[in-house]
Amino acid sequence: MAVKIMETKTGEVTMTSKQVKRDRTIRKAQKYISVFAVVMLMLMVSAITVFATGATPATNSTPAGVDTSTMSQFGTIIWWIVRIVILAAGGVPGMIKLVQGFSDEDNRSRNAGIVTLIVTGAVFGATFALQQIINF
Repeated sequence: MAVKIMETKTGEVTMTSKQVKRDRTIRKAQKYISVFAVVMLMLMVSAITVFATGATPATNSTPAGVDTSTMSQFGTIIWWIVRIVILAAGGVPGMIKLVQGFSDEDNRSRNAGIVTLIVTGAVFGATFALQQIINF
């Protein structure tokens, strides 16, 4: 469906309520994506490891006599905060859309809610793999 933006003789642009709603949704999604990107960038930067001379990543391990349990627990807390943010940003709107679709008998809204929940679950599950890859 093509959407037409109307322009008056004075150059003023008028938009329909659908277009305004779509623009707001796009801006909100862009905001979530940018916040997620910044959080992931901070996690990746904090996980950079400096390897000893001549050591390979496979042989690099915790030095003898060093306790890293506090940092490990901190990393676990950070990952759970990221997971909660993912669930809040994707799961709650997905559930709302799903329930609205069922109550309004609108298959489009219902399917959008289901897809949102599936994607949110996949991203949530991917955080466990990323935690193991980053080792933080």
